[in-house]
Amino acid sequence: MILLVEDDEDVREMLAFTLRCWGYKVDVAKDGKAALAALERTRPCLMILDLYMPGMNGWKVMESSKLDGLPVCVITALEGPTPENAVATLYKPFEASALLAVAAQYCGHATVPPPTVG
Repeated sequence: MILLVEDDEDVREMLAFTLRCWGYKVDVAKDGKAALAALERTRPCLMILDLYMPGMNGWKVMESSKLDGLPVCVITALEGPTPENAVATLYKPFEASALLAVAAQYCGHATVPPPTVG
């Protein structure tokens, strides 16, 4: 299971849809506080975390002891420093293939092919 943390609803839905189409189970959170609550319930194989969100941002989430050893891929629209303990950084906009490559590296390859169009 992948925990996707993104405050922008459209981006969150698009990323979750992409991952689910490739067979990944995805839990979503709209901010850092919801992400930490989700980590109380389950342990994902990967967290995909937006750095800049209102309320508790991704930087604060990265400081949490609840992440102990959890691989975190940060996503951001802003160039600049990223947390040293992130396993990957994707700069928006990014290709779905980059997202799927990170998911495959930390959660294994998906078992369900994506739907065909047309």
